[in-house]
Amino acid sequence: MKITKLTILALLGVFILNSCSNDDDVSEPLPVPEGDYTDGFFVLNEGGIGTVTYISDDLSTVNQDVFASVNPNAADLGGYAQSIFFDDNNRAYIISNGSNLITVVDRYTFELIDVIDEGLTVPKYGVVYNGKAYVTNNNTFDDYTYDNNNPPSSYDDFIAVIDLETLSVESTIETNSYTEQIEEEDGLIYVNGSSFGYGNTLKVINPSSNTVIQTVTTGFGVNSFEIEDGLIYALSSNSYEVFNKDNGEQISILEFADLRGASNLVLEDDQAYFTVDRSVYVMEQNSTTEPADALLTYSSTSQYGAMYGFAAKDGRIYIADGGDFSSDSFVEIYSTNGSLLKNITVGLGPNGFYFN
Repeated sequence: MKITKLTILALLGVFILNSCSNDDDVSEPLPVPEGDYTDGFFVLNEGGIGTVTYISDDLSTVNQDVFASVNPNAADLGGYAQSIFFDDNNRAYIISNGSNLITVVDRYTFELIDVIDEGLTVPKYGVVYNGKAYVTNNNTFDDYTYDNNNPPSSYDDFIAVIDLETLSVESTIETNSYTEQIEEEDGLIYVNGSSFGYGNTLKVINPSSNTVIQTVTTGFGVNSFEIEDGLIYALSSNSYEVFNKDNGEQISILEFADLRGASNLVLEDDQAYFTVDRSVYVMEQNSTTEPADALLTYSSTSQYGAMYGFAAKDGRIYIADGGDFSSDSFVEIYSTNGSLLKNITVGLGPNGFYFN
C-alpha cells in the first residue's frame, strides 16, 4: 500500500490528539509560594535585639527589619539572634540565644506563627527531620575548661528535640560534648562537638532513639563542617579533614602551612570555600594542597566582626561584616571570580545568610 504525505499527516494528527487527551501523563508544575520574600535571601542581624534584612535575588530591593514591618504588634525577636533554619512546611525558625527564644514565621511572608520560649538554654543552631526540630544548646558554659589537654569531666550542653506540631520541647539529648553546628544527612543527625576552639569530636545521633551512635574524632576546634557524597569535610583553624561518613575513618588531612585561622567552610560546585581574617580562599573540594593566594580580600575596620557571616551559593560569595556592634553594618556580594557586585547596608551585627 502506498502511503502518501497526506496519510502520514493524518496519522500524526490522531497520535497528537490522543497524546494530549491523556491528562494523567501531564505533570502539573508545583505552585510557587506566595509572599513578598519568595525570591531572595535574608540577612540575620544579631543585635542587641535581633532583626532580619531581606534582599532580592537581583540585589535591587532591600527591606530592613522585615519581622517588625510585617508584625508591628508582636514582641521583638529577642536578644542576640544566632541563626535561622527552615522546615518543609514553609516555616522559618529564628533562634535568639540571648532570650532563649525561637520565633516561628512563614518564610515567604514573615508573618508570625508562634514562639518557642520554654526548654531552651542558650540555643544556637537547628535542623529539621521527620517532624522534629533538633536545636543545640550551650547551656551554662560551666563546662568550658579552655584547655584541650584537660577536657571537662562532664558537659552540660544538650540538644532540644522539638515537636513541630505542638512547637514544644518534648525531650533532650545529652552528647557528652559541646554542641554547635548541626546537620541532617540520610536520616542521621550530625553535631559539631567543638566550640570556641575546644573539643575534637563530631557526634552522630540516631533520631529514632535520640542516642549517640557514633563519635568521629577530629582535630581540635573544628569550627565548620559539611557532608557531601558520603564524606564529612571538617575545617579547623589549622587543618582541613575528610572522613568517611559511614565509619568515621579519616581519609585525608590537609594541615595548613601558611594559613592560620581558617573558618567558615562552604562546599559549592565541587569547590571548598573558606575564610582567613578578611580574605576568601577557594580550592578543589578534595584538595590536599592549600591555596597559595586569596580569591579576594575585603576592607573591614571591625575589631571582632570581620567575616562575621559567610556563604557561597549559585555563583556568588556573600560576606557579612559585624562592624562595631553598636551601629548598622554591611554585607558584600561578590561573583566567584572575586569581583564585587554590591555593598548593602543591613542591621546591627550581621552574622548569616539564608536563602529562599
